[in-house]
Amino acid sequence: MLKRPIPIEPSLKPLLLKLYGPVACGFPSPAEEFQEPSLSLDELCGIGKPSLFMLEAWGHSMTEMGVFDGDFLVVDRAKEPKIGSVVVARVNADFTVKIYSTEKGIPVLKPANPAFENIYIDEYGDAEIWGVVLWNLHKLHD
Repeated sequence: MLKRPIPIEPSLKPLLLKLYGPVACGFPSPAEEFQEPSLSLDELCGIGKPSLFMLEAWGHSMTEMGVFDGDFLVVDRAKEPKIGSVVVARVNADFTVKIYSTEKGIPVLKPANPAFENIYIDEYGDAEIWGVVLWNLHKLHD
């Protein structure tokens, strides 16, 4: 489940972060003594588009996709989902985040945790795909 959507507004004075070269997630690469141009998170995430919203995830149905309780999700309401997209759906009055799929032409919301069950959109009279998750902001340390 998700908390209510919050529109995302661009910063009045964007903070530019120094972007250093790529970092290996496998074996360490040779150190490189260069710096890339500065990077704005507003630009990177597309903040300022009226179709972008932020939601806070809660619960454990998407843990195997790396979406954890307390993560912040940047969601684009204008983007069309594809099979395999992580989406936000509104089912009755509640929001949920799941993986978009279909079975026999019926839209299905699949969890990324085997302890949870699929949600078949046709079983609910009031359900819709609300938006596509573009970014997951996951805090690693306090």
